[in-house]
Amino acid sequence: MVVVAIRYMILSVERFKNSDNRSLEDLFYGVQREIVNDLIDCAIVLMIDTLLGSVREYFHASEAQVTELVCLFISKLPENWKIRFQMPKAV
Repeated sequence: MVVVAIRYMILSVERFKNSDNRSLEDLFYGVQREIVNDLIDCAIVLMIDTLLGSVREYFHASEAQVTELVCLFISKLPENWKIRFQMPKAV
């Protein structure tokens, strides 16, 4: 992930030199925000996967029940959050 972030920063600096009117500081904070958002997304997915694994284990839930729970959970999210998650296909 670090190598990808560094590569992205290098490409951003080159793009900035060629055509962008933003300052180098603006570009840096933009990249930083993207990285933080990606890390937050990964943490959220990890927590949800862990929770679903616990639900499967504790309640002996079938995959259909877990899928139904995930769909219900996503449907309750605010609209701007729903776009970050993809509804699972019915089992």
